[in-house]
Amino acid sequence: MDEKKDQAPAENAVHPGVVEQLEQMKTVVPDDTAQRLLGFLVENLKAIALGCGVLILAVAVYAGVNQWRGRQAAKAADALGVILIEKTEPKARVDALETFLKDAPGPLRPTVLLELAASAMVSQQYDKASTAWAELEGSSSADMKVVAGIGHAKSLLMEGKAAEALTLLQAMKTKSPKAYDLPITRQLAVAAEQAGNDKVALEAYTELATKAEGAGKPYFEFKANQLKTKS
Repeated sequence: MDEKKDQAPAENAVHPGVVEQLEQMKTVVPDDTAQRLLGFLVENLKAIALGCGVLILAVAVYAGVNQWRGRQAAKAADALGVILIEKTEPKARVDALETFLKDAPGPLRPTVLLELAASAMVSQQYDKASTAWAELEGSSSADMKVVAGIGHAKSLLMEGKAAEALTLLQAMKTKSPKAYDLPITRQLAVAAEQAGNDKVALEAYTELATKAEGAGKPYFEFKANQLKTKS
C-alpha cells in the first residue's frame, strides 16, 4: 500500500519539460522585471498549469469566433456586391440596400449607407437619402462628416427644406476643417438664397467671389452683385 503511495505522482508534480522550458527562458531574459515574472511563474506553476485548460479553451473559442466573424463578413461583402451588380434600377437598389442594412456588419455599414444615399438621391427618395446622410455624419472621419453633411444639405434642399439645409450648413462651417470652407460655402449660398435669406446669401457669394478661382469666379461675382442690387 505504501509502495503504491510512493509510486503515485505527487499532488504538486508538474511535467518536468515545463520546468525545463522556464529555466531555459530565465537564461535569455535580460532584465530584472522579466526575471521576477519568471520567478512568479515557477513558484505558482501548479496553479498556472491547472488554469491552462481554461486558458486554452478561451483562446480556442476566441479564435473560433473571429474565424466565424471573418466568414460572415466575407459573405456579407459578397451579398453587397451582388446587390450593386444586379440592382441597377435606383428604386430597386434602394429597397435591397435598406433590407441589407438591417443586418450589415459594422465595418461594412458606411459603404452601404453611401450607396443607399447615392441611390436614393438618384431615385428622388430624398427623405431616405437624408436619413442615410445623417447617420454618416456621425462618422469619426472629418472627411466623411463633410461629405455626408453636404449630401444631407443637398437632399434637404431637394425636399424643399432650404431653411433646415441652411441651419445644417452654417453649423458645419463653424466645425469643419478650413480646407472645406469653399465647398461648404457654395452649398450654403444656394441654401440661403432658396431660403430667402438674402443677407447670408450675399455674404456667402461675396466670400466665394473673393476666394474662389477658375471658371466659377465670374458666376460668384455676378450673384454677389445681383444680391447687392436686390438689397
